[in-house]
Amino acid sequence: MSSQREVIGLSERYRKIIVKWKSMRGLSIGFLLALASALISALLVRYLSTRGLEDKVELVRIGAVSLPIHILFLPSMGIALLFIFGWIYLVQETAYVRAIPGPTLEEKLLSIRMVKYAALIVAIFASSLFMPYLLGSALFLGFLGTVTLFARFLEPYALRAITLMSSFQPFDENSKYLLSLNLAALISVILTLIIARRGRRTLLARRR
Repeated sequence: MSSQREVIGLSERYRKIIVKWKSMRGLSIGFLLALASALISALLVRYLSTRGLEDKVELVRIGAVSLPIHILFLPSMGIALLFIFGWIYLVQETAYVRAIPGPTLEEKLLSIRMVKYAALIVAIFASSLFMPYLLGSALFLGFLGTVTLFARFLEPYALRAITLMSSFQPFDENSKYLLSLNLAALISVILTLIIARRGRRTLLARRR
């Protein structure tokens, strides 16, 4: 009932845009999201491979042809689905504009929103995925040590950060790979739901 009241209330000053997902714009952004997922997976695999990540290749027979499938790159399909469905959800939940005439303006606003949320989804996942490795790098730890020399009050926080990062050291690279992907996916889903909810609340606040 509450969601129906929200939609009715929004319709007083806002109206929902019909999103054409099969248009050239929608298909192009979806393709770019799938490409981004493949690139992110390739970067992570390459980074961890230099540290001992082991890959397995399975041969899949399709008729008389055998195709080599890298097991480590299979999660990129799941990442692509996460990107696309998260992007669709955000756009769909916030596809409201002021109830004024002007289809050209609506198309511009929708295009901006679609690009913005596509970039946001990729940024959230990539930062969640690579941030632990960045924080645990020798470069960052050296920078942290330099900062604490000039700001002693930050030393307890620096020690906590180092302790947190060192807790991942006992895991092998294959475990880190799976753990990183699952944590990044979980963070992306949670933040996507929060952003969509806040976007709906902002529309309701403007209505008042």
